[in-house]
Amino acid sequence: MDRVLHQRGRVSKETEERVRRIIEEIDYRPNVFAKHLRLSKIFNFGILMPKPSQDSHYWTLPIQGIARAQHELATQKVRARYFFYDKFSPGSFGKISAELLQTPLDGILMAPVLSKSFESFIKDIPDGLPYVFFDSYISNARPLAYIGQDSFQSGVLSARLMQMLLPDKGGIAVFRVLPEDYHIDERLNGFVSYCRRQIGMDAHVFEIDGDRSVETRRRTFEKAFGEIPDLRGVFVTNATTHQVASHVKSLGLQGKVHIIGYDLIEENARFLREGVIDFLISQQSERQGYEGIYALYRHVVLKMPVESKIMMQLDIVTLENVDYYKS
Repeated sequence: MDRVLHQRGRVSKETEERVRRIIEEIDYRPNVFAKHLRLSKIFNFGILMPKPSQDSHYWTLPIQGIARAQHELATQKVRARYFFYDKFSPGSFGKISAELLQTPLDGILMAPVLSKSFESFIKDIPDGLPYVFFDSYISNARPLAYIGQDSFQSGVLSARLMQMLLPDKGGIAVFRVLPEDYHIDERLNGFVSYCRRQIGMDAHVFEIDGDRSVETRRRTFEKAFGEIPDLRGVFVTNATTHQVASHVKSLGLQGKVHIIGYDLIEENARFLREGVIDFLISQQSERQGYEGIYALYRHVVLKMPVESKIMMQLDIVTLENVDYYKS
């Protein structure tokens, strides 16, 4: 059997056909675990993502999933090496991505939230080095797999929820958080496109630089709240939803201005429990990191096929289920 499987030595055609028929009948699979343990092969997967502290510590969520997968695969000698970049500094990304490319790796799991920078970076990835996207996507790339949500539909879902909260309609402030990010923009597009089809749902878009000071963001909130007549709703495109919630609470508008945003970080969960935030859309961020490592493991170690898209469901987190929900 070994000679047929690995094409070692001369085997008659009749014998080869008989052996392959037996292999097919018994559904034989090589013991890759024993093979790699024998060879003492360590599989190093690079993790390219923003610093964990950014976006209100959102990135700690997928790290939890990555750590869980790495722990489960420790006996298979799978290792994760992190390459954290500052998403607000193009220079930081260039330096960190160059360091990654100089490191011997068997695969890359990346969050391509800086669309233009990543479009350039993926052109430099060596042929044969598999990479997986999570959280965000670049349309002209060819990753081994994408793990995340349909961002446009999550925006549509958020707008549908807002419509339910505003039976008498009203103005809506939409906060697009910078820097430019494909999936953030798709959320925005989904939300605004739905509102445009509804009479009385007037969405007004404001931009917030995620790297600016709390005072700068507060002035942006004040501008939005002052400019929109009959403001009744707020939609935030990322995990910084709690910043708007804090402003609404400080103005005593809790229950009068409805808020929908993203991600079950602790600060958002606190305002959800208090009734300041109405709904959070969860991306199942921990699971994204977990599935990303396993996609690379299946492809690189087990030599098995991997789904090209592993879509996360659009989960709605509310006051009633927040204490039972896992991110």
